[in-house]
Amino acid sequence: MNIHLGAELKARWGDYCLSLGKSPGAAIKAAIEHQLAQAAANPELKTYQQVREAPTQDPKQRFEILLTASEKAAIKERAQIERCSMRRWIVDSIRIGLTHEPQFGMDEIDALGESNYQLLALGRNLNQIARSLNDGEYEPVTIERIEALNGLIRKHTEVVSRAIRASLERWDIE
Repeated sequence: MNIHLGAELKARWGDYCLSLGKSPGAAIKAAIEHQLAQAAANPELKTYQQVREAPTQDPKQRFEILLTASEKAAIKERAQIERCSMRRWIVDSIRIGLTHEPQFGMDEIDALGESNYQLLALGRNLNQIARSLNDGEYEPVTIERIEALNGLIRKHTEVVSRAIRASLERWDIE
């Protein structure tokens, strides 16, 4: 099994494993065993899927919860960091618990929007090259042009990776 963590996450993982007194491989194995044991112990727990967008005209159902002051303060702080309302943050938390799928905050949505913009620019550049070749025009593909396209791909990959990491890591609780 190969897992690409990136330098920062790999260093953090190594430090964490060292604090546990385990090798990174042994810690991953233990985590997998824990997940499988948990799934075997709770076979009736259903993982839900988001299958379609709920129509906006459907009425929402009220559900009241009581929080401690510290829980409410923590939710308020987290919602402010993620630039959303407390209600949105709670709904996203519930959805990730039910679906095990990421719920993106505004920072991730902004990053993914920028990423899509970069991908579209990359597609336009490739289209121009293909159109020239299809028209029989010989347009030399220069190293500079390839490096520029490669730079766009790297930038896109970094943006998406950061968004994915942020989406997965933001659910950690202390």
